[in-house]
Amino acid sequence: MTVKTRITLFIVGAGFISSLLFSVVVFYELLEQPFDILDTQLEEEAHRTIGMVVKEKKDADVGLPESASRETDRYWIEIYDKTARKTIYRSSLAKSIRLPQVNPGAKAIVRPLVSEKKTTPSHPRNQDKFFRARTFSLEMDGRTFLVRIARSMDKLNEEIWDLFYGILAGLVFSTLALIAISHVIAGKILRPIGEMKNLAQEISERNLERRIPTEAEGRDEFSELAKTINRMLDRLQYSFVRQRNFLFDTSHELKTPLTTIRLAIDELVSGDDGNLSPSIENNLLRLKNQVLRMERLVKDLLSLSSLETITGIDPRPVQISALMSSLLEEYRFLADARNIEIDVRFPDGLVIHGDEEKLRRAFSNILDNAVKYNLDGGKIELTGIPSQHGLRVIVANTGSGIPAEEIPRIFDQFHRVEKSRADEYGGSGLGLSIVKRIIELHGGSVRLESETPGWTRVIVDLPTFDNRQ
Repeated sequence: MTVKTRITLFIVGAGFISSLLFSVVVFYELLEQPFDILDTQLEEEAHRTIGMVVKEKKDADVGLPESASRETDRYWIEIYDKTARKTIYRSSLAKSIRLPQVNPGAKAIVRPLVSEKKTTPSHPRNQDKFFRARTFSLEMDGRTFLVRIARSMDKLNEEIWDLFYGILAGLVFSTLALIAISHVIAGKILRPIGEMKNLAQEISERNLERRIPTEAEGRDEFSELAKTINRMLDRLQYSFVRQRNFLFDTSHELKTPLTTIRLAIDELVSGDDGNLSPSIENNLLRLKNQVLRMERLVKDLLSLSSLETITGIDPRPVQISALMSSLLEEYRFLADARNIEIDVRFPDGLVIHGDEEKLRRAFSNILDNAVKYNLDGGKIELTGIPSQHGLRVIVANTGSGIPAEEIPRIFDQFHRVEKSRADEYGGSGLGLSIVKRIIELHGGSVRLESETPGWTRVIVDLPTFDNRQ
């Protein structure tokens, strides 16, 4: 689960709980209002009815006028004359059902005591209903009346459910809105982290001078994190530059002594008039070979160090077909000495943009390995495949192959597949590292495929257009 998702869930959870508590409080507050309104209506109807009954001087057996009766039929009303000690009025609903007694001044929700025996078309199945009931003690014309009044809660229940569904819908809508808003807010909060991640992925040993931008006055955690990462990059760059300079300086300093040693050995061997014993002469020749190997290593170190310091090339048109033909002529003598057949399938007239000298060095290293690590009587295939987007060059050779677990590290500096092969052929372990760096400077890519035993293929992809810096 991503941090953005966690922040979103945290905000939504906290907001939902707050909204739920607020909705519960609002629901209970609003729930009291319909009861207050209904209680007020009951009180007003009780006063109105007692006024009409006293004015008309009707008893319990005589009804009110038709207009007033229709109004009171919506209510359960029973009026008891405490002075005369008799019931002087019952509404039609009161005649059909009985409700429990409610003390004067009290409020209650009641149900009929028994199933109704008589029903009217306007009030069917009233025994299944709930009623809001009140009892009032009123005085009028020197007489005291006990008015019991109630009204069905059907409409009130509908209003309560409408209120509940409304609050529930509001809660769902607010939660969905909160999810969308929190997702946007989490994205804005984590945007600096995303920018740091993207920039950190782009930083490598070739552009260690890049830094994460920070606000001069920023004091939040993200600004502090960016400053900490930049300080770490400062230390890495300092160490990397020192290491690279040390390697370059050391290699440069070794060139002259090694050249001097080799020349001295050549002079000893060539100036010998038979005075050296065969064993000494053999030792000098072995020493010369080791000096030559060290010279090649120093040369490769200097080349790799110089390639690491540059970030781009000055691309110019390169006749890649002519370049490959020239290299093949150089290596054909070495191949013929071991009966290695070279099969060329490279179109003529191909032109790419790049640095000709560096490309020559890269393909020279590849061809050198193809000859060096081949079998006597083996085969080399050189293939050029032009396309709309670039040029693919495949150099394949027979041989013992490279184990699959070694292929991911084959372009690492000083990596040797087998130490015995390195001792036999005198490799420095830097040839393919130089190839990879040169191809990357040209905006291309290189990879290796191998079968053990079988064919080993180095596949180079180069763009044919000039869009590099």
